[in-house]
Amino acid sequence: MRRPDFLVVGAARSGTTTLHSYLRQHPEIFLPKIKEPCFFVFEGDGEKYVKGKFAFATRNFEDYKLLFSRAELSQKIGEMSTPYLYKYEKTISTFKKYFPDFAETKIVILLRNPVERAFSQYKWRVRDGRELLSFEEAVEAEAERMKGNYSFDYFYVDRGYYFKQVKSYLENFKHVKIILFEDFYERPDIELQALCNFIGIDDSFKFSRPEKQNESSVPKSKTLGRLVTSESRLKFILWYSIPDVMRKKIRNLFSEMNERKGARLEMDTAIRGKLTQGYHEDILALEKLISRDLSGWLK
Repeated sequence: MRRPDFLVVGAARSGTTTLHSYLRQHPEIFLPKIKEPCFFVFEGDGEKYVKGKFAFATRNFEDYKLLFSRAELSQKIGEMSTPYLYKYEKTISTFKKYFPDFAETKIVILLRNPVERAFSQYKWRVRDGRELLSFEEAVEAEAERMKGNYSFDYFYVDRGYYFKQVKSYLENFKHVKIILFEDFYERPDIELQALCNFIGIDDSFKFSRPEKQNESSVPKSKTLGRLVTSESRLKFILWYSIPDVMRKKIRNLFSEMNERKGARLEMDTAIRGKLTQGYHEDILALEKLISRDLSGWLK
């Protein structure tokens, strides 16, 4: 297998699903059907958690290579897995192990206001019936969950300390592009053109705006949400044997059935202020590191 031309490494809940839908449209790009193989985190036995199985993760290099078997030589190959940013040490170490010329791979990082990102991740867990605590309770419980071997999908706050994560990629790879979530949603055409140029493909390609995907909602039944989103390797294999269009229809149908219409989760002003203050120093350090104005995140 040739070295991936690019990796989109995260952050989670920062627009990667939408970006995946855009990039799959471009004829000069090959992305695996599986959106998040997560191989470089879960290689071999990987990591096992009390909460969060990651049954979908690719753990064997031969299986990873197969994901790209249909790519044409003329196409740029890449993949996106949001754990790669937070689990940067394991990801970079494993990547170096398999690709001696690792530093030439282009890295794409999407970053979102860490407070908004944390709440979005929480709402996603609620939607799937995986989070039973209020946001304030979950934030309070995070330290104990980390000690108790929960998966990092429950680390709503900790995943938002971007400085060390981004710094490590800048230090290990020659080409790193940072896209801010806010810019991507306000001007997708401009950001996509710049990204195509960065990857090295035709930047005049006209993308079609994808339907909204992976949105959070308040479920009618958390039990039903847990049942439908339960993780098993067999379920995962069967799910990805279904054509893309059919999978979207099934997912949308379930979302409509289990969504509590008109119900919204809102973040309390006090917890917002507390988290913003907690991220203050990290945001300032990141702002200096990437030479971008992040003052909007501090309001």
